[in-house]
Amino acid sequence: MKRFSLCGLFVILIFVGFSISVSASENKVELTEKCRKHVQSFEYSDALVTCGRAIKLDEKLADAYFWRGIALVATRQYEAAIRDFNHVLSLNSNDVQALSNRGLVYRRLKQYDLALADLNKAIEIDPAYSAAWLSRGTVFAQLDQWEDAVLDYSRGIGLNPKNFTAYHNRGIAYEQVGQKQEALQDFRTYLRMAPAGDMLRASVEQRIKTLEENQ
Repeated sequence: MKRFSLCGLFVILIFVGFSISVSASENKVELTEKCRKHVQSFEYSDALVTCGRAIKLDEKLADAYFWRGIALVATRQYEAAIRDFNHVLSLNSNDVQALSNRGLVYRRLKQYDLALADLNKAIEIDPAYSAAWLSRGTVFAQLDQWEDAVLDYSRGIGLNPKNFTAYHNRGIAYEQVGQKQEALQDFRTYLRMAPAGDMLRASVEQRIKTLEENQ
């Protein structure tokens, strides 16, 4: 089943609680697929309930824990998300997507040592997994290790050049290390690629204006 990383996803929904009941006719695979679709449609409350029903049918269903973990992250239920990613990793300790997303949660909780441990392992297992490089780049940025951030963002962009948010993030890192031309290039790339309504556009336009004025 195809998965994804939340490294560039920001949401503000809060989920309060849910109850789970399972009918005899329900299929755990179908339920997990429904959960995935709910997550990718931003229907997080439905995802939490549906994945919970799948897990009730099979407590070793890694994909159901994974998708419920993603929904929990999206609704900022971070400790519960960590528990679900822990379940996935107890079934497969080399699951790079679970490692990368758990690392993202630790980063949001400012537990940077744990975040780096997960992201380092994910990169070691699969150096072609762009989300882990981009997420680790953000950890370095939050630690003011800007040169390391540039390197990781660059590696992530090389693996996934369509991730427009990564150009924004690397542009900021370039600014911080004094590489203004590279920052301008990344910000302009972001503006070409990002949707018209993307929430970062206004700040990027202002950054470009400031950089151009100071040339």
